[in-house]
Amino acid sequence: MNIAANSTGSFVNQLNWQTNQSTKALERLASGSRLLAPQDDAAGLAVATRLEAKLRQFDAAGRNIANAISFSQTQDGFLSGAQDVLNRMGSLAIRAQDATLSDEQRALFQNEFRDLKDTFNNLRTAQFNGRNLFDGEEFVVAASPDSPVVQGGDIDLFSDQISAVTANKTQLFSHSEARDALKIITEASELITHGRIQAGSTLSELEMAGELLFTERFNAQTALSKITAPDIAAETINLVREQIFSEKSNFYFKNDYSMRRQLVNILS
Repeated sequence: MNIAANSTGSFVNQLNWQTNQSTKALERLASGSRLLAPQDDAAGLAVATRLEAKLRQFDAAGRNIANAISFSQTQDGFLSGAQDVLNRMGSLAIRAQDATLSDEQRALFQNEFRDLKDTFNNLRTAQFNGRNLFDGEEFVVAASPDSPVVQGGDIDLFSDQISAVTANKTQLFSHSEARDALKIITEASELITHGRIQAGSTLSELEMAGELLFTERFNAQTALSKITAPDIAAETINLVREQIFSEKSNFYFKNDYSMRRQLVNILS
């Protein structure tokens, strides 16, 4: 009787073990991870945890780069608009030097010139997300968790040379004033061009940093997958095998009256 009871108890233990194995295989397949608990692979879990933290840092750095790219692109867009305004102001300054113009005609040029000065001032005081685009302050972007940074943003449209464009003395009422205005506009235009070069250089650095970050993140994600990803084929085989075993065990158990009786005695 004791031998039979032990046999039945062993059978129940084996059945429970097979059921647990089947459940674990199913959980690994469903979760897409073989690390369901620390005991599955303590060393692997430690490495995976560090890699997951690194991936979050990569994502944060990626957002930094994306925002900095948007900032620099916005800078370049406004600089392009400012250059168009200066080009038109330069054309008006040259036209105002036409000796055949009457004072009334030159006054018409001055009216448009004044409006363009206001437009230019609006462009250079533009903001991005509450930050001035052209105050000359530099930004530093953390482009990677490993400390590489990209610097940019230091474009100043409030220098004396550029501010002279919007000054009251810059006007087209006379030939000499128009000539002086053209000189101021030409100098400002050169500075605008230099600013666009700066913005372009920053964009190039940011894009390269973004490509490097993508590569680093891809490598980290690949390493994490190798550690955590379950062996789909092996887990599927385990699941099917344990399910078949459980079904056969249940079949034999249901058709073995003496085993059922012994189990009842054990449980009671």
